[in-house]
Amino acid sequence: MICPFCGHVNIAGAEVCASCENSLAGAEQAGQAATPLEQGIQSDPVRVLKPATPVTVDPTTRLSEVVQLLAGHNIGCVLVTFCDALVGIFSERDLLMRVGDRMEELANHPIRHFMTPAPETLTADDTIAFALNRMALCDFRHIPIEDQEKPVGIISVRDVLRYAALQFPEVLAPTN
Repeated sequence: MICPFCGHVNIAGAEVCASCENSLAGAEQAGQAATPLEQGIQSDPVRVLKPATPVTVDPTTRLSEVVQLLAGHNIGCVLVTFCDALVGIFSERDLLMRVGDRMEELANHPIRHFMTPAPETLTADDTIAFALNRMALCDFRHIPIEDQEKPVGIISVRDVLRYAALQFPEVLAPTN
């Protein structure tokens, strides 16, 4: 049985996917894609979303510098790396929830105090459906893409929405 979330081939009759651990109850019916968009989401790899090159910082980078990077690059998160290995992620949500109105007080503290450590990652070969599943289940807006345990890209909910919009060019066409 093929998992409709990640595409992993499971043993017939399995109740849970051995790869992504999602329930396979009703997967035989749910796995049948009815539209080209559904087919694409289930089969297209994350690489078709053209993951952005991530902005990375060292764990000792000051909070104020990271906030300037977010604003200057107009991005929602940075990846925190040490010796090219991903050790954390810092997002707009982390800024709001962990720093809030104490920015002036905490500006010189290292980002390692505010980042989300050991973020979940994907590879460019994972399906868009698997990425959406992770985003929904874990309440992520951004997911780093790794290759051989090094961050090489990042995708966001916005990237998936752009992908879906491109499946409907007539909606995007200007009307006169």
